[in-house]
Amino acid sequence: MPQPRLIVLEFNELCPALLTEFMGRGWLPNFRRLYESSIIVTTDAGERYPYLEPWIQWPTVHTGLTYAEHGVFHLGDGDRLPHPGVGDILSAAGVRVGIFGSMNVHYRSINGYYLPDPWTRQPVTTPEWLTIAHETIARQVQESSRPEAGSLRTMARFGLFLLRHGLSGDTVGRIAGQLLRERLVPALRWRRPSVLDHIQYDLFRHLNRRFAVDFATLFCNSTAHYQHYFWRNFQPEQFTVPPPPTDHVSLTGAIRYGYESMDALIGKVLADYPKTVVVLCSALSQQPWSDTTKCTYRPKDFGTFLEFARVSVTDGVIKPVMAEEFHFDCRDVATAERAERRFQELYLADRPLMRVQREGSSLFLGCAITDPTLAQGEVRRQSDGASRPFGDLFHLVHSMRSGRHHPDGVLWLRTGHHRLVPGRRPLIDVAPTLLQFFGVAPPSYMSGTPIEEVRAESLLVPG
Repeated sequence: MPQPRLIVLEFNELCPALLTEFMGRGWLPNFRRLYESSIIVTTDAGERYPYLEPWIQWPTVHTGLTYAEHGVFHLGDGDRLPHPGVGDILSAAGVRVGIFGSMNVHYRSINGYYLPDPWTRQPVTTPEWLTIAHETIARQVQESSRPEAGSLRTMARFGLFLLRHGLSGDTVGRIAGQLLRERLVPALRWRRPSVLDHIQYDLFRHLNRRFAVDFATLFCNSTAHYQHYFWRNFQPEQFTVPPPPTDHVSLTGAIRYGYESMDALIGKVLADYPKTVVVLCSALSQQPWSDTTKCTYRPKDFGTFLEFARVSVTDGVIKPVMAEEFHFDCRDVATAERAERRFQELYLADRPLMRVQREGSSLFLGCAITDPTLAQGEVRRQSDGASRPFGDLFHLVHSMRSGRHHPDGVLWLRTGHHRLVPGRRPLIDVAPTLLQFFGVAPPSYMSGTPIEEVRAESLLVPG
């Protein structure tokens, strides 16, 4: 089948230290193969909290702009990027391009195919018939903490689409095995994001062939998710507070499971694309968050929550983001202002229940309660004193948080030989490096420089 010339595997927030440890233990043979045939770069996100977030760093990877330059702070706001990303630039240069799920970017002129990320507020796929794929993946990701989000009916509907668009026998086996294990041990539902990675890869491979692309990106988030929630289970000795007693024993191996599942994906990529330059990019990484007991909570049912807040479901559209956060896009500014006031009058004990930010007719909200000891309390409306148990309105998102972001990122470029690049390179150097491979000059708004060790003429994979 036609070989893309360059594939960027956007495996969100993989940790250089864990990759080194797990490869050393023999758990990641395919990562090891890729590592030993690649130029190895450690990138520096160049930001610190609160600007060290993947929905800020991935726009930097695609546009070569720092946060100060692109200004995109919230997930779902990628359509505000002020300049085109590498996909549009390469498309304009005649390169066939495929963008699959890249986080918080905005592409409208792709010469190939485009599947927006699951958190895009106004998704437009290219071509339009990919909408069913986007809607299903988005529901799986946005509502992963809700049992019905991953129902057999939902997966079967998507499976019918995939049967015509690349579903492999290996992935069918993974889906069946996961559903069977959940029947026996319902607590193993946490493994679904890894199965979704393999489902997405099948469609990605099919689209690459169908559109004969030369440049393609694939975004996967499962392991980043496991690290955020289950590092406390993986290395309890790093934490003063142990995992919650309600956590299932299987979560001890969740992080390793994520890396091993991605290792299987790497194996597929290396087998499917032997003559393609494969780039592994993480944008940033994670580290143990040993001094937190933060928990995140989300409305069990948005309609019920809005009713208690005295906000009509017809006032706007709910668009979930990650964890506790969601957009509420109202029909007009006056409606948004009224909803803002009503959300702000909700309290738990002496604390505001919600974080509320309004911009025009759109609200960005999230539950402000992160202390699990408060979850037994009553939510109260200040205006009339009406109350309702917090647990009736909100549910815990997965478990207590235990991983936080770190600016170091993984950048491996398979050239056919192994080389370690000393020090760290700014994340803004990634975009011009990718453009250089295709002989396309970086636009003037990109202040980064192509990584010297990754000269275009050296990116030749032996046939």
